[in-house]
Amino acid sequence: MAIAYDGINYFPMGVNFMEENAMEVIEAKYGIKGPAIVLKLLCKIYKEGYFIRWDEEQCLIFANKAGREVQAEEVQGIIEILFIKGILDRNSYLENGILTSENIQKVWLEATKRRKRELSELPYLIVKPEKENRKPDTPSITQEIQQPELFKGEKTPVNPKNVVHHVAVDAKNACNSGQSKVKQSKAKENKELPPSAPPEGKEEERKEDSASLPIPGYAFNTMTHNYPGLMDTLKRLSITDTGEVNSILRLSDYGRKGTTVWRLIANTCWSDIGAKGRYLIAALNKAKRR
Repeated sequence: MAIAYDGINYFPMGVNFMEENAMEVIEAKYGIKGPAIVLKLLCKIYKEGYFIRWDEEQCLIFANKAGREVQAEEVQGIIEILFIKGILDRNSYLENGILTSENIQKVWLEATKRRKRELSELPYLIVKPEKENRKPDTPSITQEIQQPELFKGEKTPVNPKNVVHHVAVDAKNACNSGQSKVKQSKAKENKELPPSAPPEGKEEERKEDSASLPIPGYAFNTMTHNYPGLMDTLKRLSITDTGEVNSILRLSDYGRKGTTVWRLIANTCWSDIGAKGRYLIAALNKAKRR
């Protein structure tokens, strides 16, 4: 059995990370070693978990390990910029003497969600973690999260549209006592039949809902995926509808590198496209059927 540890082996980083305002300010003030110090600091945080203790002594040790050309005053100056830009949380540092942030904690919680843990016992959390009330033997974590309360615990997927349809039929039958026996028989048969399967090619539309899609851990493997980059691109293209974003994530396997979604994004003249989300979903479905 593997030994449990608090840190994670890797963390996601967008391709535009070095072009963010905070990184450009740091590089302008401290040179190319500035971004290198930031990366080294993030690696240290994620290696230990989602925060590290930080004081004058720890800053001195960190600067010494970073190299002889790095001074402790420079490291602390870089951290001050990270506080100002919101990459690190100043209150956590002032109150608890730690370096962390809301985004760092979200990444750590997502990457370690399969671990057995008690969230209420985790120290220094500044994000509200999602409830982890599902049982270990639950057959499908994704289905349980996406299904409404009415359908939780059922083994087969349920089409909400079909449920509404049957309720409407029952109400109509209750009011119209003069219906023919033939129609009553058909209504009874329809009621007993399970929800019909969606037409071919409409499977992705059936799965869309208003809930945010849980992201699997493998999507944060930067060797095979670029999930943060895909989300940044969708935001830049103003594709913000939750259902459309969920469908694009599924069809692209959460931003897997080398797949059709990246070729479509690079080769499409988006200024000529109106409904960008629907266009991208249709193009991905078309490529999938080939």
